Amino acid sequence: MSYSGVKLPEFDTLVARHTAAATQMQELAARLHAELAGAGLDTTPAERIRKLAAQVGQEAEDLRKRQSIVREMERHKIAFGASTAAGSFITVPDSLREAQGQLDGTLAAKAAKAAAAGDKNALKQLQAYAAKAQDSSFTKTFLRQLGAKGMTQVSAAIAAQLRADAAGGNAGASAKQAQEAMRLLATTLAKGTNPKDPAYMGDAFLDELVKHGRTEFKVDGTTYFGYQAQALIWRAGDGKPPFSEKFMQVVGRDAIVFEKEKFQDRWAASKDAIGSALGSRQVPMADLATVLGVARWMIPSTPSMGPAKQPVSQSPHRGGSAVIDDLFHAASSNAKSAQALLNHTPAGWKQSVLSYMLTDRLGAFHFHGNTDPFAEALRKATTGKDSVSLSLTTEALNTLKVHADKVFRPDDNDRLTIADRKLYDELSFLRRPVGSALASHIDQVYGTYITKSEGFDGLSKAELDRLLVLVSSDRDAAVELQAAEAARVVDRVNDHYPTSGDKGIKEQLIPEAKVFGHLVEARRLALLANAWDEEQTKKDVKDTLNSAFALFTSPIGGLGTKVAGELGGLVGGKGAEVAFDKLSAYIVNRMIQTSVTSGEALRTAADQNEMVDWLMQSAVISARIATGEWSEEAMRDAKGSTYVTDDQPPKLKPIHEIMADPKTFDDFMEWARRHSAIESTSNELANTVRTARDKTHDNLNITGY
Repeated sequence: MSYSGVKLPEFDTLVARHTAAATQMQELAARLHAELAGAGLDTTPAERIRKLAAQVGQEAEDLRKRQSIVREMERHKIAFGASTAAGSFITVPDSLREAQGQLDGTLAAKAAKAAAAGDKNALKQLQAYAAKAQDSSFTKTFLRQLGAKGMTQVSAAIAAQLRADAAGGNAGASAKQAQEAMRLLATTLAKGTNPKDPAYMGDAFLDELVKHGRTEFKVDGTTYFGYQAQALIWRAGDGKPPFSEKFMQVVGRDAIVFEKEKFQDRWAASKDAIGSALGSRQVPMADLATVLGVARWMIPSTPSMGPAKQPVSQSPHRGGSAVIDDLFHAASSNAKSAQALLNHTPAGWKQSVLSYMLTDRLGAFHFHGNTDPFAEALRKATTGKDSVSLSLTTEALNTLKVHADKVFRPDDNDRLTIADRKLYDELSFLRRPVGSALASHIDQVYGTYITKSEGFDGLSKAELDRLLVLVSSDRDAAVELQAAEAARVVDRVNDHYPTSGDKGIKEQLIPEAKVFGHLVEARRLALLANAWDEEQTKKDVKDTLNSAFALFTSPIGGLGTKVAGELGGLVGGKGAEVAFDKLSAYIVNRMIQTSVTSGEALRTAADQNEMVDWLMQSAVISARIATGEWSEEAMRDAKGSTYVTDDQPPKLKPIHEIMADPKTFDDFMEWARRHSAIESTSNELANTVRTARDKTHDNLNITGY
């Protein structure tokens, strides 16, 4: 950034004269143009003066804007310059945008400081600058003026002011102002702590945040640690921009270590004989809004708590949020940030942050019931296709398998039962994100069951079965997992059918049928373990599969996204130009969607095994159609049908014409099914699914089904 020195009052004289010159030149150009035109002479000289006048006018407008900024700086007693023997100089950035950003950032910082000092009107002034926070010049000036300590204290002051308003019954009136102000703090802090952002304040600023995060402060008689106030800023962020990986590496990791240092002794005491007898709970470090009782006004999405006058420690209600909850909220908007927190082992620790969260600190998530932030951060960190996502997923599974082993046990009738209901419920918020992680790494699920290599390191088939039962207790997780395996099936068919044909494809599908068997049985056992009756369970398992197929073919599903770009070409009559795998995927997508939306797959299948078999048949038949190769016998059988031409011998009509009429398409599919060898392997695939179900029972040591 470059600067120009402006000397006052000479600058005002310059602006006035420049503006006057522009006006005079415009008048001169107009008169000269009229005289030249009247005399029938070339008006080019007048045009040149007119262009020059326009340029001078633009420069005059620029100077007036700078003058306005300088006057504002004078009015608010903002000095970016110096006094010398030659007069007073004010330094203004050459870029008007940067100059305006500096002015606004300084004024916003003044309002923030006034708010921290108890000025109620200052909060409204600060709210007015919320839209400026995306500007880097504004952000750097704002953060430079406040510093890490100021940011910490301002957020505390806003919470304290809300508490005072709540005591007087006026919290609702000032809540919007507080929320906008906190969003301003969150945006500027996220930008200022991101090395890739022009507003980055440097490593020293991050170190200052850590220093003041560990420092004790007071507001209205309440003592708090800086992290408890900073956490309110983290929670106010909407992920635009996200808090960076660097922020999490420096500030986030230290906040986790700090909470453990301060709370591990009381956590240990809650688990001893006396603590357990008294029903003690693992109390986390609450953020300052929760301590002051204003979480529901300051952050609307935070679970409600008790009366605002009553600190949470004295309230029978346990709503609100912990510092670590707020931290994971900030991390959840960015996969790299979430990974920076979880994929780390602090100095002196014997376990990673991820393992710690899933074991030693697990109970603390339930004190406030604010479990969504960690669940979403875990999902973000584990659902990518990168090596860190896979590593974290593997670690999470190996950590949770110990819990799952305690949760499930055979009962006296050798049926699966929930032996530890408390732990089962405690793990409930992890089912969906772990299910998403397993779906994202469905190849490793397959590897664990089938190849014994390329699976999850350290995880046996029996342990994966038990984890799948735990995860599949959440219906959405079960749907996502089964949709991921459906995608594997279709991809496998399309990869191998062109070379394997009908006969060779069976060997490719049998192992996929085994995996599907484990997945659908996991959902069934999860329901039975929760005391569902057989009829309810059967209906749900089929419906879950139907939902999985619907997700798979939806615009966001694995198959739906793959064929979206091919739809126009097929409808436009260009089916022959579409590659085999794209055409096959398009056809199976149409088949599944039609059957799912009409309820055919759900209605006609006797059980989940037949539904899996139906999916595999659909994939093979679609691949068979995409090859376009049919025997003479098949074509003779098609003679006279609406899906073939009148040629001798008949030829298939273009696929988009066949699909255009539902009746023609149904007839065509029935013909294709008759002339596909998949029917002969159908029973074997269904039996494979049943065998996998029995194997699941063996792995879980249950025989009562």
